[in-house]
Order: sequence, then C-alpha cells, then structure tokens
Amino acid sequence: MTVKIILFIITLQTLLLGMHYFFSRSVVCFFAITNSVFRAAFYGLMGFLAISFISALLLLHFYGSSITVFYYRFAATWMGFLIHFLVAAAAAWAIILISKWAGLSVNRPIIAGLLLTAAALFSVYGIWSAFHPRVRAIAIPVRHVPEHWTGRRIVLLSDIHLGHINGKDFAERLVSRVNSLDPDIILITGDLLDGVNGSYDDMIKPIQRLHARHGIFFVTGNHEYYVGIQKALNIIGKTPIRVLNNEWVDIDGLELVGVDYIGVDSLADIRNLPTDKREEHARILLFHTPTTIQRHAGNLAGRHTRAYWMPDTSFDLNKQLNADLQLSGHTHHGQIFPLNFITRLIFDGYDHGLKQAGDFQIYTTCGTGTWGPPMRTAGMSEITLIRLMPWP
Repeated sequence: MTVKIILFIITLQTLLLGMHYFFSRSVVCFFAITNSVFRAAFYGLMGFLAISFISALLLLHFYGSSITVFYYRFAATWMGFLIHFLVAAAAAWAIILISKWAGLSVNRPIIAGLLLTAAALFSVYGIWSAFHPRVRAIAIPVRHVPEHWTGRRIVLLSDIHLGHINGKDFAERLVSRVNSLDPDIILITGDLLDGVNGSYDDMIKPIQRLHARHGIFFVTGNHEYYVGIQKALNIIGKTPIRVLNNEWVDIDGLELVGVDYIGVDSLADIRNLPTDKREEHARILLFHTPTTIQRHAGNLAGRHTRAYWMPDTSFDLNKQLNADLQLSGHTHHGQIFPLNFITRLIFDGYDHGLKQAGDFQIYTTCGTGTWGPPMRTAGMSEITLIRLMPWP
C-alpha cells in the first residue's frame, strides 16, 4: 500500500468521523437524550458505524468471504442512509435557527423526527431504484447519419459495477431487459466490473447472453484498472463483448471510436483511424469519462486524480477527431442526493444528459449500476435507448 493511498484512507476516515460526529451530536440535541447509558451506547454505535465502510473495504480487499461481503454490503448501505440523514439534520437545524431568529417556537423532536423519517423513507426508495434500472429513450440528431441507421436501436450501458453489490441476479435481470429491447448494437462505456476485490466468474455468465445484431462494444473505465486491467480483460474476454482499445471500427456506416481509460496522447494512438471521415458516415466516440480524450501528463495515479477532481471538459482532441457524438458515463450523476450538485460542478454540467457544442455532442448516462451504497436518489439507474436522427 503506497503512501498516497494511506493518506487518502486517513483523510476519508477523518471525514467520515466528522460526518458521524455531526449527526450523533444533532440527534442527542434534537431529542434531548440525557440518559448516560443510552448516550454512551448511541455514541459507541456511531463510532462503530464511522469506521465500518473503510474497514469493510480493507477486509474485503485482503480477505474475501461471505462474512466480509455481508459486512461490506451493510456498511455501504449505511453510508447511503447517513448522507440523507445529514441533509435532514442540516435542514432541521436550519428550521430551528430561522425560527429562533424570527421569535417563533418549534418542537425540535417533531421537526427532527419528521425530517429523519423522510430521509429514511427516501433511502429505502433509493435502494429499490438502484436495482430497477429504467429505460431512458432519447433521439439524438447527428450529421450525415446513414439512412439505414436512422431510428435503429442503440443501447448504451455504463457503470454496471458487477461485484459484491450488483451480482449475478442483477446481471440476469439486466440482460433480460436489454435483450427485450431488441437492440441493433450495444455500447458499454466502462466500469462493467466493480473494483472491489472478488471473483467475477459467476456473475459475468449472464453477460454471455447479451445479444445485438451488429455486436456489443466496450471501452474500459477506471474500475477495470482497479480490478487489474489484464484480469478484467480476461474476464470480459469470456463474453461476446468486443473491447475497443484505442481503436476505430466501421459498422456499416456507423463509425465507432473506442478510447481506453485514461485517454491517448494524440489521435495517432487510435488504430485504423482514417485520415478523413466520410461525410455519409456518423462517428461515435466511446470514452468512459465526459472529458477530453487527451491523456494528462504524469503517472496513472496522477491521471486518476485529475480525471476525478480536475477533469478537462474542453473536448479539444475529441472535436479534432471529428466525432458527431460522444457517449460517456462515470459520474453516476452523483448517485445520491445531494452529491449530484457536486458532480455538476466538477464536470462543468457535463455530468448527465445531452449537451451540444456546435457540431459536437456528448451524452453522459447516469449509469446502470451503483458503486458503494446500493442506492439511487440522484441520477436514476438507466438503460439508455438511443435512436440517431438526421441533423435538423
């Protein structure tokens, strides 16, 4: 374990301790808990929960078993509840302070109780939502779309995160849902596998039954590198998925350019790429993050950091590629409210949906699975059904 990873773990654990401290102190104050035994037990529980997520990740990394998997699921689920509880506690404090400033009297236990109950119910809904991806149909006009590709069914998947949370049963339901859409082509923009340590042999089997007339194409995401890129590619190689690793392919007039996470130094790194794009063809760029495909200088760890916290949304090299449409994922649109506001800020508004800059367009999907908390209260889990339309 490197020094940077250790510092990251310490920083994250400190943040989690602070979040739990704020929540526990708020609960004690809201409900005027004075019984010393009850308070000690409550603080002890909060202390355990504060270290549960990091400890679960570490245990699962070094010792995978049914017990550590259960512990990880419990800790990850609690993290989702905690985020909503913190929002509820902050809202309760705001109401109390504003009421006090206005000279009004409010019942703290009732206000806090209602808000925390709403947060709990919202979290339960989020768990249901996480395991029931919706089909999001979208028509996207592009330049020179071939007539025979107009209106055809393109299914976009991303961030499925097959692993200890989204396992074989999730994959079975997903494959059945996708195949029922009768896709002409399936595109997967990274993070098919979850980066938490484990065996993927069983849960990848349903993916072998994915079917599309013109094939299934995939580019890697950051979690394939967390798994170990060669291990991940070997696992994916057992399926009908074709990995596009900095490669151009022509599917009967629909050009696909798949760029590996975390980018390329120049367009010369893309194999088979023609010098000029044929005007009667549509070109789609597949890249995991809604950013430029220009690789940043430095080592892989530094590139990860920039991709997460300092993403380049100029799309300069992407536009030089003459792509009509970029398809990306990665952000989960925050996944849990209110984290979607953070992803919107970090990715300059490109964290979700269809955006246009001249002839260049990008669609960022919310993603199909989840990472960490098995919960979706921002950025609903989606299977995106894209139909290309003629340019207006």
